[in-house]
Amino acid sequence: MTQQQDPGRLAWADVCRLLAMFGVLLIHISAPIFYDYRNIELNSFLVANALDSIARVSVPLFAMLSGALLLGRDMSKDLGGIVSRVLKVAIPLAFWSVLHVFWINYWTGKPLDVANAFAQALQGPVMYHLWFVYMTIGVYILLPILQPISVALLASERLAAYFFGIWFVINAVTVYYPIDIINHLTLTSFLNWPGYFLLGFYLIRSDILSKVPVWCSAIVFFLASLATFLISWHLNSLSSTPNETAFLYFSPNVLIAACAAFHMIRKIKVTAVLIRPVAFMSSIVFPVYFMHLLVIDLIKAGMFGFTLSLASMSTAISILSLSLSTFAVCLVLAALTRVIPYSAKLVG
Repeated sequence: MTQQQDPGRLAWADVCRLLAMFGVLLIHISAPIFYDYRNIELNSFLVANALDSIARVSVPLFAMLSGALLLGRDMSKDLGGIVSRVLKVAIPLAFWSVLHVFWINYWTGKPLDVANAFAQALQGPVMYHLWFVYMTIGVYILLPILQPISVALLASERLAAYFFGIWFVINAVTVYYPIDIINHLTLTSFLNWPGYFLLGFYLIRSDILSKVPVWCSAIVFFLASLATFLISWHLNSLSSTPNETAFLYFSPNVLIAACAAFHMIRKIKVTAVLIRPVAFMSSIVFPVYFMHLLVIDLIKAGMFGFTLSLASMSTAISILSLSLSTFAVCLVLAALTRVIPYSAKLVG
């Protein structure tokens, strides 16, 4: 029933990490255009909406990949490892939170206070993209609990169907059809992002998708992303304020698209000459995620010695060129930090 190979550090996983990171860039660079949809041409909104719809799978891909690589092991004798794993994320989070607070305070004329920056980080994300890092720490804390659940899901198809069915109803169905009683049952907190981690593990280790051809997953991804695009367009045409319901990471359309994308990426074969560079770029995605919003602002300000005339470009070209430029600059900066001994512990 199952394929018991250890995913380990595989080339497809490195590709998945890089594609997910680029997708996050597309989302964040498309967002200002999407939010300004009442003041721009319909064409520009549709382009930003389309790129955002395609890229929405990125954050679920990060979570599913983490689950695929982390779950399925016996951690009952290694609970101390959870502390070190959490610290590997928490220390860079603290470092980058301070930098982001300093950046915000610099432009608003507020004093640069390290203690205050740490205090803000303890209360929650100081920048909106950092929510994912806090969530990841929370799931890491739950890993000893999730591990036996992952093994049990793999051992029983009925249990897996029950678990993922409940998870889908609680998180996905309620996006468009709220079910009030679910809030009173208080099921949503635990059965939330940990479900994506477990889903990634299950899709890799079980044979549920073994007979599904890549072209079939490609069609599913296209149709689900198209649904995201059309639903988003429809909801925003009826709303006076930006409506992101279709973009929610647990919406059925995004969830299905993420599963299809995960299956497609799983089948990617990386040529031997690219394995090492792809692996290295993948290894520095964490600091890229932390710094990318800062780099976007710096590129727009021409601080790297080049400027992008975004206003003179089409919407698609401007989003893609800024995304590619940001990705390239972030990768270079992250690579340079690796020259400094032990820097990975601080910057990620």
